[in-house]
Amino acid sequence: MKYKLQGLCVFLLSACAQAETVYISAAASLAPSLTIIESLYKELYPNDNLVLNYASSSVLARQIQYGAPADIYLSANEKWINYLSEKNRIEGESITPFIDNQLVIAKTGQKTHSALTQRCFDQASTKSTFQNIYKQNKKIVVADLAHVPLGIYTKQTLNALVDVSDYQSLLIPSANARSALAFIEQGQAEFAFLYYSDAINSKKVELVCIIPSDFHDPISYYLAKVVTKNSNKAKQNVYNFLQSEVVKNILVKHGFLEH
Repeated sequence: MKYKLQGLCVFLLSACAQAETVYISAAASLAPSLTIIESLYKELYPNDNLVLNYASSSVLARQIQYGAPADIYLSANEKWINYLSEKNRIEGESITPFIDNQLVIAKTGQKTHSALTQRCFDQASTKSTFQNIYKQNKKIVVADLAHVPLGIYTKQTLNALVDVSDYQSLLIPSANARSALAFIEQGQAEFAFLYYSDAINSKKVELVCIIPSDFHDPISYYLAKVVTKNSNKAKQNVYNFLQSEVVKNILVKHGFLEH
């Protein structure tokens, strides 16, 4: 799909003759959108080389902490940005909100119009939805409840509704947001807590319920520059480009929310 690069004249400076590499560590849930964003960036800066590393925000933070190549960090929550900032691995003044998301319960199956517009409006309807899954003795996939942002938001929601220990036997752990999606896409489980952006962009997943935002912390992604020995022009170009309107529009088109 073609995207018009309107309003990006500021980025149309001539690229450096010498190729520069920028390492981007990004939350797994951003992968589909960043693939498009990377292509657009390469049209503007054909001499720059982008290396994208996708994983859970917690795994990426630890990689960066111990010296893995990274110039830009995109985290699915503020916790891991702050973690690296406290360890002086992030340029503090570069931390900025990037985009927002929503938490959903989804299931294996083809989309229908009603599924895409369904929402749990309050604690009672959300609890009822989850308990109906429990009564059917259906397994539900959750990202790592202790470390992964998706899992943390999920745990906060579960704690607001039920005693998680009562439902432990139904929970199937996964490494990150994209692996949780893969579980139900491949039919290894019927239900999962997912990000809205992942659920609506899968042809194999149907939304059951959009979780009210007051059950969990705001699902906000953050952008920051990693402290590196060598600072190149391309790193700043990428950082600026990721804050452009064209990038925001791509993310919103893929189910994210403006911060």
